[in-house]
Amino acid sequence: MSTPDVCLISPYPPRGERHGGHSGVASYTANLAHALAGEGAGVAVVAPRLEGEPDRTSDGPVQVLRRVRSGGPSVLPAAALAAGQTGAPAVHLQHETFLYGGPASAAGLAPALAALRARRATVVTMHHVVDPRAVDADFVALHRVSAPVPLARAGMAAIRSSIARLADAVVVHEPGFAGVVDGARVVPHGVEPGVPAGAADAATAQRTATFRASHGLDDGRLTVLCFGFLAPYKGLERVLEAGRLAAESVHVVVAGGEHPRMEGPGGYADELRAQHGDHATFTGRVDDADVAACFGAADLAAFLYPQPVSSSGALALALAHRTPMLVSRELAGSAGVPDALVAPSGAPALAARLRDLAVDGAARAALRDVAAELLAGRTWPAVARTHLDLYAEVSHSERGPRWSLRAA
Repeated sequence: MSTPDVCLISPYPPRGERHGGHSGVASYTANLAHALAGEGAGVAVVAPRLEGEPDRTSDGPVQVLRRVRSGGPSVLPAAALAAGQTGAPAVHLQHETFLYGGPASAAGLAPALAALRARRATVVTMHHVVDPRAVDADFVALHRVSAPVPLARAGMAAIRSSIARLADAVVVHEPGFAGVVDGARVVPHGVEPGVPAGAADAATAQRTATFRASHGLDDGRLTVLCFGFLAPYKGLERVLEAGRLAAESVHVVVAGGEHPRMEGPGGYADELRAQHGDHATFTGRVDDADVAACFGAADLAAFLYPQPVSSSGALALALAHRTPMLVSRELAGSAGVPDALVAPSGAPALAARLRDLAVDGAARAALRDVAAELLAGRTWPAVARTHLDLYAEVSHSERGPRWSLRAA
């Protein structure tokens, strides 16, 4: 393998998939890696091992090195060592709380960053941005953190401090998160090309029709989609309760597998199905090939996060597929979403809004048009160019990484 220009540390999807893996960070990284390669950079990814996946493979122009095992305090130092061995002048860590195997892995964050920064430009994207002051009993309950509030707050503070102190640059995706880490740069979550409404090819149209038929969505009701891993912090209960109240005109579809941190019998997904399975459809994990069909089958997507701590990859997919959407006021505030897309508070008011949208195609089209305004600057090539500029800016070399010289 030739020396890459940048090495990403992150989970990565299995071969042949773009939206696979145990976290949305995996698909984010695959998109970023390919976009960077598309802009002329050599890219390697150091990723945790996956059962059935080789230790080393190529995903098109991206070299994928599965060199570490998730869990324990050694995972991030081991990943940092493997990234350094690639020779890349810039290393970009994708970080999310518990992403690398639970609380114990957090102990290795500071040593890993210190080792990286001593020799090469080090950038960290915080996919999970928590102000420690916001960690209270409600936060712990919402996120189902099995730790006392003081310990959880101290842990979040230590993570933020380590990243701010040891990274050459910190990236967050939304303007509302920039104030949590001093000096953080806002680089939006990229949006895939997608299939714009009305532009689907015959194969996608057929998959969409099949998806609708297989899940009973051809009954004339408004199809409201909640997409992504099932987790309590996404506000799914509010959408499902509104769907119950408006069941005569609304069909809520929850598409996605259970969040890995909450898997198991009697887990969160089982709770939701027990409470709402009589009036909503739960599809389970959606295969890569059916993602476009899933969004194509929806009349509306809902993202009602009550306490946003990260950007939503599912929201980015809704934008890509030009799906009309409603979001919580809290998510709108953190992500800079226009007020026109804010959902009413409370399930009864939301149910009334959904009933109105069920019979008003023009209103749904207006939501789509407003959402389209969020696409500016969010294409993956634009996001990749911003990252390349950032790598050059923080480079330890006076001349900067090789790709900046190629461009010159």
